[in-house]
Amino acid sequence: MSQASSSIVKTFRRSARVAPLAVVRAIAPLPTAADVEPMEDDVTGLPLIMCPDCRDIRVFAATTTQSKCNNGKRYFKCPRKNFSNGKCKSYWYEEEYVVYLHDNGYLLAARSTIAEALTTKVPEVVGKIDSLEKNLKKVKEMVGKNREGIGSYICLVCGCVNVTLFLVLAIFMVVAFLLK
Repeated sequence: MSQASSSIVKTFRRSARVAPLAVVRAIAPLPTAADVEPMEDDVTGLPLIMCPDCRDIRVFAATTTQSKCNNGKRYFKCPRKNFSNGKCKSYWYEEEYVVYLHDNGYLLAARSTIAEALTTKVPEVVGKIDSLEKNLKKVKEMVGKNREGIGSYICLVCGCVNVTLFLVLAIFMVVAFLLK
């Protein structure tokens, strides 16, 4: 390095001195890691995921109130999706959202959900099965009674048809006998 270039560097270093930074005490400790808890819908319990299109905002859940055919249906959508035109296309009704969550690994497989239900909610499931069996017995009794009624009705109709045919044959025989 030449003397000219070294003197330029020295003067640059002298002129580029920065004043020391002021020390400020923090009121609260600074976060060291991001603790992001998954949010859930209060009504359905489904997770509210980050929008798959925008990737920086979480979808929200609501219930339709002004729709004629879908009134009271739960839906999930990106806040950037508007009714007429929006910047995002993410919009699902509850059934579609469950399928999307399952297909993209946000929900457990059905087998593990059933296994969890079997281990934690056995008495509740047994009670539901018992009530379903009672209802099935009532339906079978009603069908049996209706079957008997239909059977007697069919017999009555067949008897009327037989009597009518017998009378028609008798009339033809009488007419044939008179014409001889």
